[in-house]
Amino acid sequence: MDHSLLSSFIFTFLFSALLISPSSSEKCNPSDKKVLLEIKAAFGNPYILASWKNDTDCCSWYNVKCNSTTHRIYQLTIFDGELSGQIPAAIGNLPYLEMVDLNNLSNVTGPIPSALGKLKRLTFLRLNYLNLTGSIPSALGQLNELTLLYLNSNKLTGSIPSQLTQLTNLNALNLSSNQLCGQIPVGGKLQSFDASSYADNKCLCGAPLDSCK
Repeated sequence: MDHSLLSSFIFTFLFSALLISPSSSEKCNPSDKKVLLEIKAAFGNPYILASWKNDTDCCSWYNVKCNSTTHRIYQLTIFDGELSGQIPAAIGNLPYLEMVDLNNLSNVTGPIPSALGKLKRLTFLRLNYLNLTGSIPSALGQLNELTLLYLNSNKLTGSIPSQLTQLTNLNALNLSSNQLCGQIPVGGKLQSFDASSYADNKCLCGAPLDSCK
């Protein structure tokens, strides 16, 4: 190979390397990235999620955290911003999530998706100061690793599902300021929390509140 051909070959190789370097350096799991973009679309592509772009590495996006070893998304945290719509069931398709924290987002409405019950690694679930309606899904009782559950300051109705007694690792609970009714299920950790965890509901009763009539 003569000198000119060799120089041309080297130039082409280096130029090609520059072109592919952004994608080759991306750490984000492709499945996680796809789900996050679905979540963004479900919320109407809000400004608060402006960093979530298909041509960037989702491990660098705001409002999420990526494990430095597995490169899987393990935290989703959005608060104090303009976010509207219902919590999409697609969140349940991020299997490595350990924390879901959505709070102080008054335009987030609708039900709590039962798909959250698929997040077997979840330890922290805070969905408070939103405008959620409907009942607490029994599927949350499948979150065996859960240590914190805050659903306070919404418009949740119905009774507390008995499946929450299965959350034996729970050490923080707040279901106050909703429209819940009925007897607090007996068992598990539910009686270990004080009355403030259940305060300001429509007609909850049973320990640690007053006994049911």
